[in-house]
Amino acid sequence: MSHGYLGSRGSTFFDALPAARAATDRELHQLLDHLDQYDLAFLERYQEQTPVQWAPSPVSNSETPASGPEEIDVFHSMHDLGVIIRELENLPEVRQQLDDFNISAQKARDYYTQVNLQLHSLIARLAQHPRQVAINRQLTAYHTLMMYKELAGLERATVTLVLSSGVFTADQRRDLLQLSGEQRGFYTTFLRLVDTRHGEQLQGMLRRHDHPERANIRQTLLDHAAQAELVLDDRSAGLPLLRVESWFALQTGYIDQIKAVEDSLAAAIISQAIAQREAANGSLLRYLIISPLSVLAALLLVYLIIRSTHLRLELADTIFNHTHDGITITDHNANIIDANRAFTRITGYARDEVEGKNPRILQSGRQGPLFYRKMWQELATNGTWHGEIWNRCKSGELYAELLTISAVHDKSGKAKNYIAIFSDITDRANEHQRQLERRASYDSMTGLPNSTLLVDRLRHALRNADRDQHAVAVAVINLDDLKVLNERHGYAAGDRVIEIMAKRFQKLLRDGDTLARLGGNEFAVIIEGVASPHEATAILERLHQQAAKPIVIQDTTVNVSACIGTTYFPLDSGEAETLLRHAHQALLQAKLNGRNRIQHFDLRDAELQSSLSRLVQRLEAALVNNELVLHYQPKVDLVTGELIGTEALLRWQDPERGMVLPGEFLPYLEQHLIAVTIGNWVVETALAQMEHWQRQGASIRVSVNVSAQELHHPGFVENLRSHLAARPELANDMLELEILESAAIGDIKRASQVLSECRSMGVSIALDDFGTGYASLDYLKFMPASSLKIDQTFVRDMLADSGDRMIVKAIVSLADAFGFEVIAEGVENEAQGLALIELGCRQGQGFGIGRPMPADALLSWYRDWHTFPSWKKQSMSSA
Repeated sequence: MSHGYLGSRGSTFFDALPAARAATDRELHQLLDHLDQYDLAFLERYQEQTPVQWAPSPVSNSETPASGPEEIDVFHSMHDLGVIIRELENLPEVRQQLDDFNISAQKARDYYTQVNLQLHSLIARLAQHPRQVAINRQLTAYHTLMMYKELAGLERATVTLVLSSGVFTADQRRDLLQLSGEQRGFYTTFLRLVDTRHGEQLQGMLRRHDHPERANIRQTLLDHAAQAELVLDDRSAGLPLLRVESWFALQTGYIDQIKAVEDSLAAAIISQAIAQREAANGSLLRYLIISPLSVLAALLLVYLIIRSTHLRLELADTIFNHTHDGITITDHNANIIDANRAFTRITGYARDEVEGKNPRILQSGRQGPLFYRKMWQELATNGTWHGEIWNRCKSGELYAELLTISAVHDKSGKAKNYIAIFSDITDRANEHQRQLERRASYDSMTGLPNSTLLVDRLRHALRNADRDQHAVAVAVINLDDLKVLNERHGYAAGDRVIEIMAKRFQKLLRDGDTLARLGGNEFAVIIEGVASPHEATAILERLHQQAAKPIVIQDTTVNVSACIGTTYFPLDSGEAETLLRHAHQALLQAKLNGRNRIQHFDLRDAELQSSLSRLVQRLEAALVNNELVLHYQPKVDLVTGELIGTEALLRWQDPERGMVLPGEFLPYLEQHLIAVTIGNWVVETALAQMEHWQRQGASIRVSVNVSAQELHHPGFVENLRSHLAARPELANDMLELEILESAAIGDIKRASQVLSECRSMGVSIALDDFGTGYASLDYLKFMPASSLKIDQTFVRDMLADSGDRMIVKAIVSLADAFGFEVIAEGVENEAQGLALIELGCRQGQGFGIGRPMPADALLSWYRDWHTFPSWKKQSMSSA
């Protein structure tokens, strides 16, 4: 941390440095206190007796400890420890140089690194003294893991300096490569030495908690082949920039996972130390019985055995009391038999206050009985439990801890002790709680209030408005075509648009107003303290204009628009939820009216919307209950009488009302997306019927009506393609789509593109009710249609109204000029058919030919159908 502090010239870790120093001081004082209690007098005595002349014992037993040379090594180890302590006495001077910026970041790192490595080296040497192979191996693995953790800390310091200084030197790269290689070496050695459980624990925890950003910045720096200094900026190819605090936090979290395994391994070593203490006397007796040496030699053996055991127990005791984490040891009934100093510091309970008591005295009440039952079940099954828990210290204050409990088993596999190691993570837990509370009220992408906080603020705004007699505007904003933008440019671009819009809208609002994100592409606005709706509308118009401004994302310019639905209090009275619902209803109406507009809530419109909602619900139920059916109206060649196709017409067979008239529901479908769902059903049903007729030997062409909602729906073409692919026996040109002129003219470019894709599949296109819209003749040039349908209003009155007759004649001529087929709707009698043939239109449909009928009636109708003789005669005379 000091390394990063110096590297950033004090801008980074300024606030965290005092706390880190205080923690170091506490650890150092505990070490010095422990050494004051350490009995080293025997070493001085035996040094004076020239221990190098001690003779080795002739006892040929594998458990016999080494003699003189081992004692000499112990003395040198303690001497080296004194050297380290003297190094640590320079710590205040180094800190002062650091505060005055009179020491380089590299020199500061070298000082701390040298002291740490000397301590770890000393621990490694002391770990070789126990005579039992198992504990010797465990202690060596423990030292290896400590070294792995220390190297990860050095890597944290080096990368921190790189990110804080903005310069990545060749020396730093060499340091990182060396640290990486040494880490791999210690990691591999640890896995070779340690037992399977702790090895798998380390691998699993590092795999689960290695954050991708940490791994990416680490690997990128390692891979970068810089030959000289490299300045890190936005143009540094391949170097993703990461905030120095973020890197430090991610690497610290990685180190914490190593420390958790270190704690668990320490618990295992302590349990072995307890077993060794119990077995020490038996080992001593065995040595005395088999030794043929003199009493003096026997006493020397006794001394060496006790000293070897004492050294190992002292090392375990150092781990026990010197660790920063709290440790408790319980018997098989979970009653506490020992606790370390950190336990007292964290909980406030002295060791003698908790001895013989159950750890449940610490329970806070935040976790219920079910939590503890599951914890003990996992302990019984796996022998260990790890998790976060809230406890209560002696003062009554709550604290959060990260707890690991390990069971110690006897030879029969029965648990005889439990060792608990825990860290105080209250600050982290409180921060996590604050983050959870923020997530509950704010949108994670934009940082804006979410719907929950919006409702709360709206309630508060309504109370103020009622008290102060002013108005409140509530608006819901929907960004148009965001789905299309996501499909075209990717979801990252869509998210960026949302973030930019949030900032734009926020700048236009006043301090007292609220902008919230409801999710997806919807925002909500509360405008308080306005004198009239007109004042609020002016603000909303500025928001609407801002939404239409182009946005540049990665050198690509995108354009979006917005629909805004709004309502005003007190003109619209009600609770907060009601006002928001009315704003949403106004937004829906804005979409139905063509999008890219502001729509004010109107009670009459709301009633219509309510009726539409009820109708939609009934139609959804009708789809599920198979109440919708298709009737087919024949289309014929007026002269020959040949059946050239049918038009599929939707009907609703209500079980209570009977056959519902088309005019009662068809016109309203266009106002809701259910038109797309029903349209898909119509196409699928019509194709199934065509396939059925084909199996009966009749190939009958069917046309289906396509609404504007369907035509402009993004999935229309793919849905049609799927329907056709599901019935490969049918020729695609047997299906015809009838498009209303008004449906296409709303977005002629989009309609032309969609219909061209349909034509490429072989599907025919007919322009329905031609002549009733307001399209120019230029419109026909862009529409990939194959036929025109003359609207029945012109056919019905053409015999009595010369104007209608001239319109029919003009449409026939126009179709001929563009190469379209032409068919007349509404042929109700023989005379109308004669007139159409005379004007050059030979195809027709209408009640005079055949009414819409169920599918199973069509073939029998066709067997009985004969064209009028006069129509044949008229054709011959015209020829």
